[in-house]
Amino acid sequence: MAGDLEEIRQLRLPRLIATGVDYNDVATVFGRLKKMSDWWTQWESMAEFHEKLGDEAMAAGNALTASRAWLRAAAYYQTGQAGNVADPAGKLRVQLRQQAVYDKARAHMRPPSAHITVPFDGIEFAANLRLPAGTGMVPCVLLNAGADSTKEEFHTLENEFLDRGLATCSYDGPGQSTTWQKRKLRPDFEKPVGAVLDALSKHPRIDADRFGIWGRSFGGYTGPRSISLEKRLKACVSCGGFYDLGELWGPLLPGVKEVIAFGMGAQSIDEAGEWAKQYTLRGVLEKLDRPMLVVHSDKDEVCPVADAERMRKAAPKHVDLAIFPEGNHCCDNLPYKVRPVMADWLAAKLEAKSPG
Repeated sequence: MAGDLEEIRQLRLPRLIATGVDYNDVATVFGRLKKMSDWWTQWESMAEFHEKLGDEAMAAGNALTASRAWLRAAAYYQTGQAGNVADPAGKLRVQLRQQAVYDKARAHMRPPSAHITVPFDGIEFAANLRLPAGTGMVPCVLLNAGADSTKEEFHTLENEFLDRGLATCSYDGPGQSTTWQKRKLRPDFEKPVGAVLDALSKHPRIDADRFGIWGRSFGGYTGPRSISLEKRLKACVSCGGFYDLGELWGPLLPGVKEVIAFGMGAQSIDEAGEWAKQYTLRGVLEKLDRPMLVVHSDKDEVCPVADAERMRKAAPKHVDLAIFPEGNHCCDNLPYKVRPVMADWLAAKLEAKSPG
């Protein structure tokens, strides 16, 4: 993870809070950090502490308390593995711990989370499916992670959609989390998205005529690409995405380049820069004929806000823009404002009905 501690604090803190990390634990961890190499071990230690709290609560018969502690632990393990491209074995170990503690919480979440497997390209990858309360058919939103995100960090975001009657499916596609061990990032992400749709279409409560897709950062590229090429998707939200990774590569932050290169399986930053030219919406968004909302910020330090305007110009009849001047990358510092906008928009487009 490139950068000094203060830079990391500024860049990472809003995202940590938005995904369920307690600010007091952030303060504790940052108080313990002496050098950046302590980042992963300190967050893993904090995750262990909360996992133990969950175990103790469950032993005492307090399942709801336990599940919330385990979900905090999952968010902390996510923080502990994110950006660790120097130690793939250590990264995998923490990712497996994250998945294991999330599995403890599944049945006790409100609503619960079901584990499903998605066959694709000779492998399988995992997904978390959550359904809103009730018994009727419901629309479903696929949640596309960033290059170093994991499906387990999305539970707070999922709740925004679930409260509006939308099912959510968060998954680790090629190059993401433990799926990286089998397949690396790929530019044609509409293909694994299609495999997720195939799997979800078999579920008795999922309305296969009302699929939406949401994505952040790298997912803010894969979402627009997917809805432009995969006709089963009816609406898309792109949050903090990019238009052309090859053009963006030069000014990208060094740490972001390292993460993407790792996800691609590239042997060097230069090799990843060459591969990045394949990751483009040029000639793709022109095919878009369904609604898309592009959420971006003037202060995005990773993907420039100009890329949002490029998306709209490519398909002006179908793209809505929501620009937040005060937001950072993916507007993680404005979850109370931005998440309801995205959830309300998707609920309207997919004709969701609130469960109560």
